[in-house]
Amino acid sequence: MSFTEVVLAIHIVVFAAWFGTDLATFTISRRVVDGSVAPASRLALAQVMMKIEVVARLSLPIMLATGLYLARHRGWVVWPTWVVAVVLVAGVAWSGLVWAIYRGGDHGVASTLARVDFPLRIAVAGGLWIVGLVSLVGDRPVGPNWLAVKVLAFATIVTCGLAIRVLLRPFGPAFGDIVTNGSTPERERRLTAPIRRAQPLVAVIWCSLLVAVIAVIAKF
Repeated sequence: MSFTEVVLAIHIVVFAAWFGTDLATFTISRRVVDGSVAPASRLALAQVMMKIEVVARLSLPIMLATGLYLARHRGWVVWPTWVVAVVLVAGVAWSGLVWAIYRGGDHGVASTLARVDFPLRIAVAGGLWIVGLVSLVGDRPVGPNWLAVKVLAFATIVTCGLAIRVLLRPFGPAFGDIVTNGSTPERERRLTAPIRRAQPLVAVIWCSLLVAVIAVIAKF
């Protein structure tokens, strides 16, 4: 198996893992906000959910890095080698950043790194929107239309992920209140409200992943 075939295999496996872990996270989250489940059990489920969710967060930089390599190898992008190299190195560094945030837990270093990750994802989302839209109406910087659609699908996913993070900010304090002080109808409402607001965006992410798959298969 050649190096390019290995990269392609990684690209496909990570794509599947991204969808699978996203689905698993969503499924577990429904139990975490279930008021009929004991708070201790919900805490254990939340910890499992965070361990699964980190795979989805790692998937983005890995998908972008492997996807760019494959597109450059196939001639679908004609960027200078140094630009591709910088993006690939940045993808590896970004993956390390995500992992460090996860391993850091609630420590101050992890919080500081998380403040770096958020604006980084905003920049990536903006770059993907620009590249995708410009390529769709022209023939550069990404050549084939289907690849431009895939880039736009990724831009949508990243944008929705950022919006979900903002919407879920009240979730942590509300959940901590339930675990510490017990469940009440008011506390449960404060817990479920951000989840309900974020659910439509989760559906958009899944649809965008499906669009990316269809674009690759159709190659219109």
